[in-house]
Amino acid sequence: MSADEISPQPPISADNARTVAREGGWAGLFNVLGAIIRYGNAIIVTRVLGAKLYGLYVLANRVVTVISVPSGLGLPTSLVHFTATYADTGQWGKLRWFIRAAFRTAVLSSGVGAVLILVLGPWASHSLFEKDGLLLPLSGLALALPFWVLYQVCAGGLQGLKAIRGKVFIERIAHPLVFSAMLLIAGFYFRSLEYVLVCFFAAAVMVFILGLTWLRKRLALLPSPPPSPPMWGRLLSFSTPVMFMQFLNYFITWSDILVLGHFGSAANVGVYGIASTLGQGVSMPTDAMGTSLAPSFSGLSGRGEKAELRRLFHTSTRWIFLLATFAGLGLILAGPAVLRLFGRDFEKGYLALCLLALGQMISAAYGANGTLITMTGHPKVNLYNAIFLGPGNLALCLFLIPRYGLVGAAASAAFSWTILNATRAVEVWVLLRIGPWDRTILKPLAAFLAGAVCGGAAFHFIHPLVGAAVGLSIYAGLWYLLRPEPEDWDMLKRAWGKLRRGPGS
Repeated sequence: MSADEISPQPPISADNARTVAREGGWAGLFNVLGAIIRYGNAIIVTRVLGAKLYGLYVLANRVVTVISVPSGLGLPTSLVHFTATYADTGQWGKLRWFIRAAFRTAVLSSGVGAVLILVLGPWASHSLFEKDGLLLPLSGLALALPFWVLYQVCAGGLQGLKAIRGKVFIERIAHPLVFSAMLLIAGFYFRSLEYVLVCFFAAAVMVFILGLTWLRKRLALLPSPPPSPPMWGRLLSFSTPVMFMQFLNYFITWSDILVLGHFGSAANVGVYGIASTLGQGVSMPTDAMGTSLAPSFSGLSGRGEKAELRRLFHTSTRWIFLLATFAGLGLILAGPAVLRLFGRDFEKGYLALCLLALGQMISAAYGANGTLITMTGHPKVNLYNAIFLGPGNLALCLFLIPRYGLVGAAASAAFSWTILNATRAVEVWVLLRIGPWDRTILKPLAAFLAGAVCGGAAFHFIHPLVGAAVGLSIYAGLWYLLRPEPEDWDMLKRAWGKLRRGPGS
């Protein structure tokens, strides 16, 4: 931390703090609801399919997820940048052109991605992963890929127009909600992988229709100026590095499962898939805040408000750290009981779950640095990170997973996230002269350490659930006694007021 970051700084402006807190709070709430639905969905699917078939489904899902990134050409993220920029400056013709161009391009590119998976599916199933049953889920999920990409484009457009709640609902809640509902209707009567894939496809189609409807309604409220001249060069020069960066980042994120899919059994992939899904819950605060911060980062950077940008980054990093470590501590302490919900076969993933949660907590301590880099006009920096760090992560997976299985996969993932975010922190300092922390991070850090020690003792000597209750109570209570910052008090008071007035207020 530099001297100016250690010394007291004036608080972030009330408008920015409240906007980020409000939209980030809604995004966080929707992320939590989406996670609950996804976890419930995973319980249903694991109970229907068992560890082996679920492992095949998870492996196919990760392959299609990685392919969906180049299929989307970075368009969802690019729309956030361009729509936010042109909405702030009132350039409605350019805004509408970028949205139309993104949809036309996404239809073509996602169709190519789906065909590619269908053509290469037999080779991937029999030669790359050596699992004969993998072809069916690969083919089924490939058919859903175009709708998957298109509803992400809708979500990007909504986010750029600052419709954060709609964006998060589309991306985080809508698909797992519809998917789960369809599984509950007849999943236990049609206990087959084929039915699961049909439900996934139908949910993707419905969510795309919903996202498109919401985006059209939002656009109908905006002025309709004459069409703008084509700007393909500007769109592709921004979206292409974003696409490569996201592709390599996804590859970093999912290479643990992909390598485990080659060296391990389908059942082990299923066990690790559940641990990975639970571990992702710790990253929800980063995702939620990143969603609400992206337009603000872009706007402040464009207006040259460097001091406000620094304060916003510090405040959001503190909030992300607080929420992520709270979630991660609870997950680690209650882990054995949580894993038991998915079936006895999944309990052996506890150590992997601990490593994944720890890696996500360390990553959260650096804040939404990837979003800050991209939204301040440096998407190529994130691309270079992925280019240089991706092969190292793959090499680490290839070294650890054949030797240590689930634990090796988790260790490689956690280490890679830590290195990536530490690297980004250095880059943010070099590019913007902004560090990830100021002195206000010390209060939640002290509360977290106290909660971890006390909760760990209760975990060891009494019971995991008691440990979780004790650890989280100590964490929350000590943080409160240490007196949160003014922005934190304001956020808490507003959240409490909304809870007292009810959800309809």
